[in-house]
Amino acid sequence: MDFETVRNHYGSVIVLITFLSRIIFVGFCWSYGTVIVHFKKEYPMISDTELSWIGSIGQSFGGLLAPVIFFLVRRYGYQIPFIFSLVTCIISLLISSIVHNIHWLLITYSFPYGFANSVIFILGTLICGLYYPISQYSKHILVMCIISTGFPMGYHIMSALIFSSIERYGWQSMKRHIALLELLASCILGPIFTAKYIPNTTSEHYRTTITVTQNNNNNRKIYFSLPIIIWMLGIFTTVSAINNFLLHLHMYLEYFAIPPARADLWFRLHGLFDALFRLLIPIFIHFYPMNIIYLFPICVFTGLIFLLLIFGLLYTSINALAVLPIILFGFTSAVTTSLQYTVSNQLFESDQTEQGYIYHVIITSLGLIFGPVVGGIFLDRTRSYKSIILTSIVFLWISFISFGITILLSNKKKKNNNESEQNQISTL
Repeated sequence: MDFETVRNHYGSVIVLITFLSRIIFVGFCWSYGTVIVHFKKEYPMISDTELSWIGSIGQSFGGLLAPVIFFLVRRYGYQIPFIFSLVTCIISLLISSIVHNIHWLLITYSFPYGFANSVIFILGTLICGLYYPISQYSKHILVMCIISTGFPMGYHIMSALIFSSIERYGWQSMKRHIALLELLASCILGPIFTAKYIPNTTSEHYRTTITVTQNNNNNRKIYFSLPIIIWMLGIFTTVSAINNFLLHLHMYLEYFAIPPARADLWFRLHGLFDALFRLLIPIFIHFYPMNIIYLFPICVFTGLIFLLLIFGLLYTSINALAVLPIILFGFTSAVTTSLQYTVSNQLFESDQTEQGYIYHVIITSLGLIFGPVVGGIFLDRTRSYKSIILTSIVFLWISFISFGITILLSNKKKKNNNESEQNQISTL
């Protein structure tokens, strides 16, 4: 097999590595709600706000440092930061497994794992965007949706492992077992995660992106334009709603006397169908071509409907049916997180796709942290689990309005540009 053959097919290997790393490493922190339920039972005096900080920072802290991660990529390439992040996750789990004061988990788990987890997530998206650039539109959409299934599949699989391990050995031993699994995965995935084999057809795109970034000649005004600010508000509130709901879901269901095993099953089913929706997105777009930007207000509106159904059904005698809208709510997170890289190409200049994605990551990370904490604060003050659903509903209403306004402004701008072009042509 010659070098060109390896180069042309290595993208498939990168997609597989990204997918597996998200299942194992990212999937763990998204399943941390299972651990939080155990903390609440073992430490009943700790507040829901504090527990929310531990979980949400562990999911997304590194996203706030996305520009630093982008700098590391330009300086050291993709492989070294990727391996460093895998090792950081392992060390974090081992150290946090010997902690007895739960507040020390912020230092030993949340911050280090949150940073490393975000590096793994960001690098996977960026490198897949190089092997399958937006110029290969159908392949690009398919790849982005495939790798985005990694973490919902991850919390479907990892939640089951975490739940069974805690039941048998306790949460500290569980972390050591997961650390051993991550060590094995790191030895396999780390050495073959590389950008060396980008096909010749896309290597020019890679060089252009690096040159544009290093020269720092980008038009920064676009980051502060009204449509972008409103769009990012929509991303922020959507992610806040999703993570507020998911991180507190186990506690919320147990409040309604749903058995822990069934609550864990419902959570994992949500992850499974979330992954399924991500795989269906490219098929839907293939048969019903549409601008992907319209999928964002659609997914938010359907999310609102499903949250209202969950809220209503849990207060009835047929609360077992609440599993259906919980499963279908996965469509909201599927669209919001799987298409951010691709939609960046529409909102920013073509040579700013990666920078636009980094902007998305920062805002997403703020939402991941902010949403559960707001839910935890209202839960502490009201002592009513209604606040979890209600805060998520408010977040999604804001999202729907924000996405709608952005699309209207974008369409108006396009119309004005077309009219000015026609006027110029008629003048000539």
